[in-house]
Order: sequence, then structure tokens, then C-alpha cells
Amino acid sequence: MRSRSPRGSSTRTSRLTSRLHGPLLIAVGVILIAVAGFYVIEAFVAPNPLLRIVLRSLPALPVTIWTLWFEKSRPLEGRGPLIRVAGRIVLLVLVMVFAVAILGIGLNWLYDPNRVI
Repeated sequence: MRSRSPRGSSTRTSRLTSRLHGPLLIAVGVILIAVAGFYVIEAFVAPNPLLRIVLRSLPALPVTIWTLWFEKSRPLEGRGPLIRVAGRIVLLVLVMVFAVAILGIGLNWLYDPNRVI
């Protein structure tokens, strides 16, 4: 089907995958999988319990920031700027406290035979 817009007025839509071809895409994928695997292993076998707690809870941070600041249905959107920013910061802290409690301390309690923390 042909476009209805005049010739030359449309911008070309591009995708990131159109710039990454074959071997480069595979190399990036292999490196990311290796780093993620090392990260997960370290999150469960690191010798320091506080490091294990931080490594297990850290993946919740970017998701929380994206949800509170960049998602289209952001919470507190109809409020004033001061209440909106303060509310987002409070929600960020609460989500991270929950992540540390469940993912960090909870899993540390289950998997640490010495019950250090």
C-alpha cells in the first residue's frame, strides 16, 4: 500500500536491529548473557552478605525509576510539582526498601546457613 503523504515529507523509521547485523548482534548477545550469568552467580555466592543483598536488590532500581518517572501513566501526575517529585521519591524509597527486605534479606536468610544478617 502506498503512503498518502507527499513524496519526501515522511521520515524514515529505523530500528536498532537494522544497525546491528549478524556476528555483531550475536557477540553482543553472548557478552550480555555471560555478564548476566556472572551477576546472578555472584548475587548468591558472594562472600559478603551485604554485597549479596545489594546485588539481589539492585535490579529493582531501574524498573522503579522507569515506572515512576518515564511511564505514560505516572503516579501523582495531576498534583503540583513539589508533591509530585516528593511523592515519587517516597515511592522509590518504599519500593527499594521492599526489594531489599524480600530479595535481599529474605533470600539471604534462606540461603545463608550461618544466618549472618
